[in-house]
Amino acid sequence: MHKETHGMRLMTRTFTALAMAAGLSLGATPAVAQQAPAGGSVYQRFAPIDLTGTWVSIVTEDWHLRMITPPKGAFENFPLTPAARQAAQAADPAAMQAAGQACMAYAAPTIMREPGRVRIAWEDGDTLKIETDAGQQTRLLHFANAPAPGERSWQGHSLASWTYSGGFDPRRVGESDQAGNNNGGRRGRAPQAPQGGKLEVTTTNLRAGYLRKNGIPFSQDAVVTEYFNLITEPDGTRWFVVTTRVHDPENLVVDYITSTNFRREPDGSKWDPTPCSLQ
Repeated sequence: MHKETHGMRLMTRTFTALAMAAGLSLGATPAVAQQAPAGGSVYQRFAPIDLTGTWVSIVTEDWHLRMITPPKGAFENFPLTPAARQAAQAADPAAMQAAGQACMAYAAPTIMREPGRVRIAWEDGDTLKIETDAGQQTRLLHFANAPAPGERSWQGHSLASWTYSGGFDPRRVGESDQAGNNNGGRRGRAPQAPQGGKLEVTTTNLRAGYLRKNGIPFSQDAVVTEYFNLITEPDGTRWFVVTTRVHDPENLVVDYITSTNFRREPDGSKWDPTPCSLQ
């Protein structure tokens, strides 16, 4: 698989802070955000950021744990409960691989940490689709008209929403801002286009799996919350940073939080589908 990494360890949260300090654009201007054709759904037309395209994971932290399958007992960074530690010590990833269950380590709580590429596109007007070449997984993020949760799965049931900055509210497009609260204290029209924002996703209805390929567990009752932010460098290079929070009291003493960087690629020529593997 084609992967791009930095040998130097660099915390993603630091990357985001440095980006803001260096004057990089967090979020998107209306021109960048409004990529959907006229007549698209409200979720497309008023997307505050454009996440569509092919993106590559830039591994700047936990390289030795993400690029190489860690040995049993490598639990660093995980606030595990005693029961989770016991389960991880007893886990047999090789047996799970042989049983065809390797994708349990490519589930929603951890798939965005997997080195490789993601491809994001609108499945329909209400649904963003994320595909991964690592493990060949597909996630569907539903803004509206979501189907009822079905059988538990490793990608679970994901509900999405846009969060806007700058006082924008798509329900008020075309309305006057009588109070002037969203126009710098001046009366006038409310903001007519997004001035930036982020994507929030909540995933439930999961099938139990691994948080790490060496057997660290998550339960079927885990709840995954993700925040996607867009960063644009002065030269036009675009990144998104996804902050992932895994809430699973059965296995985690406190929530497990990570931030992961992806850089946009010009095309999908480096897309390299590979099967799930626990090795």
